[in-house]
Amino acid sequence: MADDLSAVSIRTAQMADVDRLAAHFGALSQASRYNRFMGAVDNFARIALDCLTQGRADRFTLVAESRGYDAIVGEASYAFDRDRRSGEFAISVADRWQRQGLGSALLCALQFRAISLGYSELFGETLKTNVPMKSLARKAGFEFTHSSDWRAVRFDLKLIG
Repeated sequence: MADDLSAVSIRTAQMADVDRLAAHFGALSQASRYNRFMGAVDNFARIALDCLTQGRADRFTLVAESRGYDAIVGEASYAFDRDRRSGEFAISVADRWQRQGLGSALLCALQFRAISLGYSELFGETLKTNVPMKSLARKAGFEFTHSSDWRAVRFDLKLIG
Protein backbone atom coordinates (compact mmCIF):
# COMPACT_ATOMS: atom_id res chain seq x y z
CA MET A 1 0.00 0.00 0.00
CA ALA A 2 1.37 3.42 -0.94
CA ASP A 3 2.08 5.96 1.76
CA ASP A 4 0.26 9.29 1.54
CA LEU A 5 2.49 12.22 0.53
CA SER A 6 -0.03 14.63 2.08
CA ALA A 7 1.11 13.22 5.45
CA VAL A 8 4.68 14.40 4.82
CA SER A 9 6.17 17.76 5.71
CA ILE A 10 9.52 19.14 4.52
CA ARG A 11 11.56 21.52 6.68
CA THR A 12 15.11 22.66 7.36
CA ALA A 13 16.91 20.18 9.59
CA GLN A 14 18.19 21.23 13.01
CA MET A 15 20.91 19.79 15.23
CA ALA A 16 18.17 18.16 17.32
CA ASP A 17 17.47 15.93 14.28
CA VAL A 18 20.89 14.24 14.29
CA ASP A 19 19.71 10.94 15.87
CA ARG A 20 16.61 10.69 13.68
CA LEU A 21 18.65 11.49 10.56
CA ALA A 22 21.19 8.82 11.52
CA ALA A 23 18.29 6.39 11.99
CA HIS A 24 16.98 7.31 8.53
CA PHE A 25 20.36 6.57 6.93
CA GLY A 26 20.61 3.30 8.87
CA ALA A 27 17.11 2.20 7.83
CA LEU A 28 17.83 2.61 4.10
CA SER A 29 18.35 -0.63 2.25
CA GLN A 30 21.95 -1.47 1.40
CA ALA A 31 21.29 -0.54 -2.24
CA SER A 32 19.70 2.81 -1.32
CA ARG A 33 22.58 3.67 1.02
CA TYR A 34 25.13 2.72 -1.64
CA ASN A 35 23.34 4.91 -4.19
CA ARG A 36 23.07 7.89 -1.78
CA PHE A 37 26.70 7.80 -0.64
CA MET A 38 28.20 6.26 -3.80
CA GLY A 39 29.88 3.59 -1.71
CA ALA A 40 29.62 1.58 1.48
CA VAL A 41 29.19 3.56 4.71
CA ASP A 42 28.57 2.56 8.28
CA ASN A 43 28.98 5.51 10.66
CA PHE A 44 25.52 7.02 10.26
CA ALA A 45 25.82 9.27 13.33
CA ARG A 46 28.95 10.95 11.92
CA ILE A 47 27.33 11.37 8.50
CA ALA A 48 24.19 12.87 10.06
CA LEU A 49 26.31 15.21 12.17
CA ASP A 50 28.24 16.30 9.07
CA CYS A 51 24.93 17.09 7.34
CA LEU A 52 23.74 19.18 10.28
CA THR A 53 26.89 20.97 11.41
CA GLN A 54 25.73 24.37 12.65
CA GLY A 55 27.50 27.58 11.80
CA ARG A 56 28.27 26.55 8.22
CA ALA A 57 26.65 29.05 5.91
CA ASP A 58 27.70 27.05 2.88
CA ARG A 59 25.36 24.10 3.39
CA PHE A 60 21.90 23.08 4.56
CA THR A 61 19.84 19.92 4.88
CA LEU A 62 16.12 19.53 4.40
CA VAL A 63 14.25 16.63 5.98
CA ALA A 64 10.92 15.08 5.05
CA GLU A 65 8.94 13.82 8.02
CA SER A 66 6.00 11.47 8.10
CA ARG A 67 3.44 13.05 10.42
CA GLY A 68 2.25 10.73 13.11
CA TYR A 69 5.29 8.45 12.92
CA ASP A 70 7.94 10.94 14.12
CA ALA A 71 10.28 9.57 11.48
CA ILE A 72 12.46 11.15 8.83
CA VAL A 73 11.53 9.54 5.51
CA GLY A 74 13.75 11.61 3.23
CA GLU A 75 16.53 14.17 3.17
CA ALA A 76 18.15 16.54 0.73
CA SER A 77 21.56 18.01 1.51
CA TYR A 78 23.07 20.97 -0.31
CA ALA A 79 26.57 22.45 -0.20
CA PHE A 80 27.43 25.50 -2.27
CA ASP A 81 30.34 27.50 -3.56
CA ARG A 82 29.69 31.22 -3.00
CA ASP A 83 32.20 32.33 -5.63
CA ARG A 84 30.58 30.25 -8.38
CA ARG A 85 27.02 30.69 -7.03
CA SER A 86 26.64 26.96 -7.59
CA GLY A 87 25.88 24.04 -5.32
CA GLU A 88 25.93 20.27 -5.16
CA PHE A 89 23.06 18.27 -3.75
CA ALA A 90 22.29 14.72 -2.63
CA ILE A 91 18.92 13.12 -1.84
CA SER A 92 17.81 9.99 -0.03
CA VAL A 93 14.28 8.65 0.33
CA ALA A 94 13.22 5.81 2.61
CA ASP A 95 12.67 2.67 0.56
CA ARG A 96 8.94 2.43 1.22
CA TRP A 97 8.48 6.06 0.10
CA GLN A 98 10.40 5.75 -3.17
CA ARG A 99 8.63 6.24 -6.53
CA GLN A 100 5.82 8.26 -4.93
CA GLY A 101 7.02 11.80 -5.65
CA LEU A 102 8.91 12.47 -2.44
CA GLY A 103 12.27 12.80 -4.21
CA SER A 104 10.72 15.35 -6.59
CA ALA A 105 9.20 17.27 -3.68
CA LEU A 106 12.55 17.37 -1.88
CA LEU A 107 14.36 18.50 -5.04
CA CYS A 108 11.76 21.23 -5.62
CA ALA A 109 12.09 22.49 -2.02
CA LEU A 110 15.87 22.41 -2.34
CA GLN A 111 15.77 24.41 -5.59
CA PHE A 112 13.47 27.01 -4.02
CA ARG A 113 15.78 27.37 -1.01
CA ALA A 114 18.90 27.67 -3.22
CA ILE A 115 17.24 30.35 -5.38
CA SER A 116 16.11 32.27 -2.28
CA LEU A 117 19.76 32.31 -1.15
CA GLY A 118 20.84 33.75 -4.51
CA TYR A 119 22.40 30.68 -6.11
CA SER A 120 22.10 30.22 -9.85
CA GLU A 121 23.23 26.65 -10.53
CA LEU A 122 22.69 23.24 -9.01
CA PHE A 123 24.48 20.00 -9.77
CA GLY A 124 24.67 16.45 -8.58
CA GLU A 125 26.55 13.27 -9.23
CA THR A 126 25.27 9.74 -9.04
CA LEU A 127 26.44 6.31 -9.94
CA LYS A 128 25.79 5.35 -13.56
CA THR A 129 23.74 2.43 -12.20
CA ASN A 130 21.44 4.66 -10.09
CA VAL A 131 18.49 4.69 -12.47
CA PRO A 132 15.98 6.33 -10.05
CA MET A 133 18.24 9.34 -9.40
CA LYS A 134 19.06 9.76 -13.08
CA SER A 135 15.35 9.61 -13.87
CA LEU A 136 14.56 12.23 -11.19
CA ALA A 137 17.27 14.56 -12.53
CA ARG A 138 16.14 14.07 -16.12
CA LYS A 139 12.50 14.85 -15.23
CA ALA A 140 13.64 17.98 -13.37
CA GLY A 141 15.41 19.28 -16.47
CA PHE A 142 19.04 18.65 -15.55
CA GLU A 143 21.59 18.30 -18.35
CA PHE A 144 23.91 15.29 -18.11
CA THR A 145 27.69 15.53 -18.48
CA HIS A 146 30.67 13.37 -17.62
CA SER A 147 31.91 13.12 -14.06
CA SER A 148 35.53 13.03 -12.93
CA ASP A 149 34.58 9.70 -11.28
CA TRP A 150 34.43 6.95 -13.91
CA ARG A 151 31.58 5.25 -11.99
CA ALA A 152 29.36 8.34 -12.04
CA VAL A 153 27.47 10.83 -14.17
CA ARG A 154 27.06 14.51 -13.40
CA PHE A 155 23.92 16.55 -13.98
CA ASP A 156 23.61 20.34 -13.98
CA LEU A 157 20.71 22.81 -13.87
CA LYS A 158 20.63 26.59 -14.19
CA LEU A 159 18.21 27.83 -11.52
CA ILE A 160 17.90 31.45 -12.61
CA GLY A 161 18.69 33.23 -15.84
